[in-house]
Amino acid sequence: MNKLELIDGLIEEINALKFGEETNLDAIRRRTEMIIRNLFGNDSKYLDDLRHISFYPSMINAPRLLEMQRWQSGTHELSNMLSTMKEEVLLFDKTTGSIGLSESPDIPQSNRVFIVHGHDDAMKQAVARVIEKLGLDGIILHEKPNQGMTIIEKFTEYSNVSFSIVLLSPDDTCIRSDKSTDKPIFRARQNVIFELGFFIGKLGRERVLALYRQDEDFEMPSDYSGVLFIPFDASGRWQFDLIRELKACGYSVDANRILE
Repeated sequence: MNKLELIDGLIEEINALKFGEETNLDAIRRRTEMIIRNLFGNDSKYLDDLRHISFYPSMINAPRLLEMQRWQSGTHELSNMLSTMKEEVLLFDKTTGSIGLSESPDIPQSNRVFIVHGHDDAMKQAVARVIEKLGLDGIILHEKPNQGMTIIEKFTEYSNVSFSIVLLSPDDTCIRSDKSTDKPIFRARQNVIFELGFFIGKLGRERVLALYRQDEDFEMPSDYSGVLFIPFDASGRWQFDLIRELKACGYSVDANRILE
């Protein structure tokens, strides 16, 4: 049984725990402590977090409703902590790189990642830096030599990749033709939408990740059911979402490298 399966087993047990099953709760807490010590060490913050999770009211002879609420709150806290542990193992533990991978036999694995972009240079540069830190080859079409090729020939030549990141930014201003509103809306460039569809068809939905710039008046494409759209947030959370998807597609990438 691997590390993720151990944590998943605990999550299933705590989520199935019924109010008042104190013996089962004690067993779960003991196994959780054992796993934390073995996976994260005896000084792990998770041990402190585990000790501070309360399943019982602080007052004596508390009403039954309060007891049930405290029990439910404790199980939710423990379940959330276990989910965070699982995410840390998945993102930062190099020994779990092969867990849960799903490689399509029709898509040869390579370190080339095609970056589709519009006019948002900040998004493009941020994504390119992350790809570089992860040791992958980011393909940005306009940076590649033309070698006498037409645009479509060049695109076809460099689209031989295993993964694509499509950057959706509010670049074009549009007015609805039905005049239902005079308020302009923003859309991604048409070439970006075209290339999004191209790579979905070429690689499959699971190998295309769309990052979008959040804007109140930005209209997202609505006909790509199942495609993963991730907000390009200022906190940088998108970087870890990207790493998770790369790992799921068979890339051996280490999240620690983006923290360097």
